[in-house]
Amino acid sequence: MKLSVKIKRFTWVCSLIALVTGITPGSTIERVDPGSFVYDERLQYTVTYLGIRIGTIEMLNKYDSRSSNSVKESHITMRTFSGIPFLSVYTEFYSKLGSDGFFTESVTFDRERNNWAYYYAMREDRSTDVIIDRGYKDRKNGTIFDIEIDTLQLNEPVHDALTFLSVLRTAASTGNAREMDILIDRSVEKIKIQPPQNIEKISVPAFDDKIEAYHVNGVIDFTAIHGLTREYQSWISKDEYQIPLEGRVRIGIGSVRIRLEEYEYIR
Repeated sequence: MKLSVKIKRFTWVCSLIALVTGITPGSTIERVDPGSFVYDERLQYTVTYLGIRIGTIEMLNKYDSRSSNSVKESHITMRTFSGIPFLSVYTEFYSKLGSDGFFTESVTFDRERNNWAYYYAMREDRSTDVIIDRGYKDRKNGTIFDIEIDTLQLNEPVHDALTFLSVLRTAASTGNAREMDILIDRSVEKIKIQPPQNIEKISVPAFDDKIEAYHVNGVIDFTAIHGLTREYQSWISKDEYQIPLEGRVRIGIGSVRIRLEEYEYIR
């Protein structure tokens, strides 16, 4: 397997368990500073692969004031530990929902090109086109280059990764099966959420006692990566907060495991 494919799969997984405000396409996109992001909830995860700690994910969520469990903005920072050559990744995601549309951006350090690679996508509502802007920013002088701007004319509802995370948290308690089209890069990927298999008590480092949780399975259709289909499992706390406690995604050999290390709820 090529190293670039491994990096792409890892980034895909983390943006799901884990997964940047109106910037005009083609303009300079600055990374969002987590320190200035006002949030209601902070979740810190550790990522392991084959039992080896490979990175961390910090997710800062801001809720819709009209709903106690509806995330409207999210800032996600993904870091991998040093010494892992094919997974040396630093990525920041920011996503915002509103009026049935979304805005999402990410910036990732590209080791091969030694520059920041940015990605931007926006849809005003479900009836409008999706605007995608990608390119590179020189790490020394800030020059933007290799810009690619696309317009996707999509009739069906399509969402970003933040929408998926919000739906996953609420779908567990309702017990309904869901199927969603998620925009990844410039392609639409299908994700299926199955009704909870059962209710289990699991342990995560963020809490001293075992937590009662819904065990939810689903399928991520990686059509953009060799057409492979990947199963995932998630455990969502069975309480009013519906916290994502743990997630696992199979990636060929073994699986990536994400566990909640720290949890903070502000409101």
